[in-house]
Amino acid sequence: MVSVLIDLRRTVARRQLAMTHPAIALTVLGMTVLSAIGTLLLGWLRQPQPAAETDVLALVAALWIGGRIAQCALSGEPILRPEIFAVLPIRRRRLARALLVVGLSDPANVLLAVALAGVVRFGARLDAAAAGTAVIAVGLTVVLTSLIATVAAGLLGPGSRRGHDAGTIITALLISIVAMTGTLLPALISTLRQRSAPWLSDALRALPSGWGPRAVEAAGNSDPAGTVIPLAGLVLLNVMVVLVWPLVLRRRMQNCQPVRRRSLRDRRARRLLGNTATAAVAAKELRLWMRDPIRLTCLLIALVVGTATCVLPRITAGANLLLPFGGAMTVVIAGACACNLYGNDGASVWVTVLTPRSLRADVRGRQVAWLLVVGPYAVLSTVVLTAMDGQPTAWIWALSLLAALLGGGAGIVALASTIWVVPLDQAGSPTPAWSLKVHAALFAVASTAVLPVAMLVVGWNWLAIVTGVLTGLALPGWLGGRAIARLAPRQADVLGTLAGAGLR
Repeated sequence: MVSVLIDLRRTVARRQLAMTHPAIALTVLGMTVLSAIGTLLLGWLRQPQPAAETDVLALVAALWIGGRIAQCALSGEPILRPEIFAVLPIRRRRLARALLVVGLSDPANVLLAVALAGVVRFGARLDAAAAGTAVIAVGLTVVLTSLIATVAAGLLGPGSRRGHDAGTIITALLISIVAMTGTLLPALISTLRQRSAPWLSDALRALPSGWGPRAVEAAGNSDPAGTVIPLAGLVLLNVMVVLVWPLVLRRRMQNCQPVRRRSLRDRRARRLLGNTATAAVAAKELRLWMRDPIRLTCLLIALVVGTATCVLPRITAGANLLLPFGGAMTVVIAGACACNLYGNDGASVWVTVLTPRSLRADVRGRQVAWLLVVGPYAVLSTVVLTAMDGQPTAWIWALSLLAALLGGGAGIVALASTIWVVPLDQAGSPTPAWSLKVHAALFAVASTAVLPVAMLVVGWNWLAIVTGVLTGLALPGWLGGRAIARLAPRQADVLGTLAGAGLR
């Protein structure tokens, strides 16, 4: 059965890859390979002392392992979804073991092994025993990551009630931690090299991702207990995951989505927004932002990463430079994550296409909903963090950028959603093209604050505030109008693209 499932997965993956634009596939593959090679080279560098090298390798391993698990938790299993086996007369434990073995055949494990190969290089520099320990540690770590990724896809992925329980929050927090760690990677490596944060070193060594480098360091120091205990811990974790997976699989295959009735809160929100067509679309979008797992996950990531990226320098180094821009950073990330609203909605856009004179209300309602979801938090975050900064000039920078970005984000959300509409895959998960579009949208949203930033750099502070406000007021209307004009003659094509993606 394992060979049949592997062949099935390979065939479906090959077909999906054939449907993907070659430029997109090559770009995503190139970025992933370069990241793996860059991580390998980073682990190849000699640090001032072995303890520092262990810490750096543990940090890099945590980043890669966390990213792999987070990606599976967000996207799930795109091909061999557990639901398709629910009606087959297969024993659950046998199916669980087969799916774990199929997960080990994922090419992503090869890239992970390349990224972790710096541990082997570290062991080879110490002695032969450390090199052998490194090979075993990397193998156990790759296997453990693959097993946990399979469980995370089944427990938290699409179709697992993730949108109705704590799984969405867990996924968002995991992705946020990985994103923040990647952003702060140079500063963290410098701290580990200088051995100036013992708590960080202890935390990295305590995580399973740090057990492999710890075992290699202990082997180089001729410490049998320090070598065997971390490796035994990795073996024990592998066994525990194998034992837990059948229970998770049974829960997933017996899962039944609850039917949600319209709540009193929904009715109150609709009354507050009004009875216009735009208000109806805005009310629908507000519910989607709270119920759709992908939207909610992206929103939580924007809130956590946007704020934490600007607060962490204050906590770790006492630097207030980024503190006033927590709200602005949140707006940029939230705007980029909302750049594919029509693609995320799938074939349900047929309601808009078949309803006469509904396009304008649909676009404007989506803009209003995004502002209502992101705006209050961004304003509150900006006010609180700027007050903590205590510098009078920080208010000018923070408010002018926030005003421009809120309006620019609302405009980019509408326009980008009509440019290059990217469908989700058959499992309802983001595709590599979706991720590429989000990364491009980050620069698009940030560029809407160019004018106030230019004024601030020149020194025209108060003019920068006026420019930021005017930009924030003008861009939603102008870019939203461009989105309406672009979508009007292409509605049928967009619907055909989304409906065709759902049928493949």
